[in-house]
Amino acid sequence: MARYQYGGQALIEGVLMRGRHALAVALRHPDGSIVWATERLDLGLRAGRALKLPFLRGLVVLYDTIVTGTRWLVRSATIQALALEAGDGEGPGNRPGKGGSTAASLLHTLLLAPVVLVLGARGGASEPAEKADADQGLGKGYTVAVGGMLLFALVLGVGLFFLLPLLIAQATVGRVDQGFGLQLSEGIIRVVIFIGYLLLVGRAADVQRTFQYHGAEHMSIHTLEAGDPLTVAAARKYPTAHPRCGTEFLVVVLIVSILAFAVVGKLSPLWLIASRVILVPVIAAVSYELLQLGARHRRHTLVRWLWSPGIWVQAITTRQPTDDMIEVALVSLQKALVADGAEVPADSSDFAARPLNPERDLAAVEASKARVES
Repeated sequence: MARYQYGGQALIEGVLMRGRHALAVALRHPDGSIVWATERLDLGLRAGRALKLPFLRGLVVLYDTIVTGTRWLVRSATIQALALEAGDGEGPGNRPGKGGSTAASLLHTLLLAPVVLVLGARGGASEPAEKADADQGLGKGYTVAVGGMLLFALVLGVGLFFLLPLLIAQATVGRVDQGFGLQLSEGIIRVVIFIGYLLLVGRAADVQRTFQYHGAEHMSIHTLEAGDPLTVAAARKYPTAHPRCGTEFLVVVLIVSILAFAVVGKLSPLWLIASRVILVPVIAAVSYELLQLGARHRRHTLVRWLWSPGIWVQAITTRQPTDDMIEVALVSLQKALVADGAEVPADSSDFAARPLNPERDLAAVEASKARVES
């Protein structure tokens, strides 16, 4: 069993895995091949002491999650779209339901962007692509696209999941109760809106495939944690749900937000709205610490019961993957292990895969391994 708890995120036709020192990404190219990339995790904010300080570390991790999750979500969608437009989609990687244009792939990415806030992995700093081809992203427009996606995710996430529940609660329960009943109803409305949003976007074919990759990510992590070889057959034994999935963040955020907004109490309408925006980082920081506490005491029945809604929500956000999706997840996990200087379990499958950027990715793996060994 791996000592470090690896975590991941589903992408468009791919999976991102985060290790201790590096992250790895594996994508199914439209030509049917698997491409991969790695990225160091000891640069920028992640190299500072803030990452280790209680409450501050939660904000750093959340920021890191949003930036890297959105960046790779955009890039994975773009690789698919541009490769298909270039005529590289006739191989076994061209599955039904995949977008056939840059606009279509980015539309589905927009739908998924707010979900990255709670389902994403933790990752690294932004890096613009060098040229506009299927293996490099959007060229000069890449940074603009990532920035726009980040802004969209934040505005939609705060507006849809924090401000809208407040307005609905004020217009209904708020007419008769401005106390705890209002805060409780606001929290319930928040959960209903989020679940409804997941059910709605999950109807899109590309989003359904992303949820399948989400399931593949969890199954591969289960396989590693059980000490099994990283093979498709071994991964098939495990469920698509995982107790450390980001959906658990929702459960904690719900509880903390109810308590936090109850403490705020009765305010003018303008200050009520402002409080929901201002307190988002505070709620996120506290929720992160509670998640860490829960992870350390998972063996207790009460803790497992309190965190069980996170497993229930995964019935929406995960689907049974195909074998080729599990292969992609396992490649991503293997590359993350190698970049960390950790051993890949014996008898694991050796999947055929090529680096997304051969010179950079191969050099990055060697540099990361050398750093770990030193």
